[in-house]
Amino acid sequence: MSFIFYDTETTGTNSAFDQILQFAAVRTDADLQEIERFEIRSRLLPYVVPSPHALRVTGLTIDQLLDEAHPSHYEMVGQLRRALGAWSPAAFVGYNSLRFDEEFLRQAFYQCLHPPYLTNTTGNRRADALHLIRAAAVLHPEHIVVAQSDKGGPSFKLDRLAPANGYNHPNAHEAMADVEALIFLCRIVRDRCPQLWTRFLRFADKGAVADFIGQEDAFLLMEFFPVQTGRFVVTAIGQNAVQPNIAYCYDLAVDPDQLRGLNDAELATRMTRAPRPIRKVKKNAAPSLCPLSEAPPELLGGVSPDEFVRRARQVRSDPALIERLVAAATATEPVYPSSPHVERRIYDGFWSNADARKLEAFHTASWEDRVVIAGGLEDERLAWLARRLIFVEQPHHLTPEHHDAMIGQVARRLMADAADCGGWTTLPKASSDLAAMMPGLAPSDAKQFSDLGAYFRKLVAELPAAVD
Repeated sequence: MSFIFYDTETTGTNSAFDQILQFAAVRTDADLQEIERFEIRSRLLPYVVPSPHALRVTGLTIDQLLDEAHPSHYEMVGQLRRALGAWSPAAFVGYNSLRFDEEFLRQAFYQCLHPPYLTNTTGNRRADALHLIRAAAVLHPEHIVVAQSDKGGPSFKLDRLAPANGYNHPNAHEAMADVEALIFLCRIVRDRCPQLWTRFLRFADKGAVADFIGQEDAFLLMEFFPVQTGRFVVTAIGQNAVQPNIAYCYDLAVDPDQLRGLNDAELATRMTRAPRPIRKVKKNAAPSLCPLSEAPPELLGGVSPDEFVRRARQVRSDPALIERLVAAATATEPVYPSSPHVERRIYDGFWSNADARKLEAFHTASWEDRVVIAGGLEDERLAWLARRLIFVEQPHHLTPEHHDAMIGQVARRLMADAADCGGWTTLPKASSDLAAMMPGLAPSDAKQFSDLGAYFRKLVAELPAAVD
């Protein structure tokens, strides 16, 4: 299977409300030798306010974001889908991609009316090289150099980690440069830690994860928190009834006798206290798992693998306890109400096959016919997103009612109060951040951000009078 290493540069960190500005990918063969590459930028959407902090990181100017030579966001996403689809099936690998880049990619596809789950459907797999590097730092610290943060602690940021391991990375935070750095680090792990690399590839497939946790009596699970890596020896005991990709695993450091005497309410409370008896493994999110036979003894806390296996078999031989544990874990799963913002409703269920067929027709139809297709969509999320796409691309095709509604919606979004917005960057927030940033800027950066401030002021001046 080939690999697709990819990276994005964005207007901010909120995948639901920010946008991809630059996407880069390199397709390699199984030996990590480059086959071809793809890179594209897009123009700024009219309802997205770029974060000054994000632009300071990427070095992008407002003139670049508005450059008519770049495709629109909708055009970029269409080209992305065609390019990545032509490269599939493959293993998609990013750096911190499961929490960041992939969420941006899914949102881009969703908001542009394309199937959102390209990276883990139709034979594709996905994995996160940040997890690979952090696992290597735990399991094979002699083979990877962990960078230092400004405060002297460990840093796994790509722009620090790649140079610390011998990579010349002068264009950090430029998408293609970051992809090249990512491939460099993956080659280091492949060459120095072949067993870890093999597991990394294996567990990019959720079926392989399911097989492993079902066959192993006990295994090492690594969870990655901002500052440290959690290491737990666990045994699988069940799965979430609603989300079968979530497997519940019992932490074998917890004495089951402490739980058997608890009533249901006490057991539910105990689920949330450290050490938590149940750890979750997302089978479709490339978890970091390791057989006990391959785990360094110092990671097992002085307990032998045989003892962990004995504990695992003891827990799994008590079906009544397992039933109560799974029920308690399920009961403590967070329940999220449906958001009033369509962007946050990407996971509110799949749309119908009929709507899926209409969406495919949408992308090849004339703009006049796209208006008709938008009006015939059953899913209200898709209908709203379709009208917004038409508003951005060809607004004169909308009815006056829909056109005016979109103008008002965009204006309200740009000027929303912090309490009313869904976490996006508003003009007041961006202007305030920029004002606080300006005194600390180097003279060479002053014009870039002075131009950004002028753009913000222009947007405010052009707002409808009722919103300004």
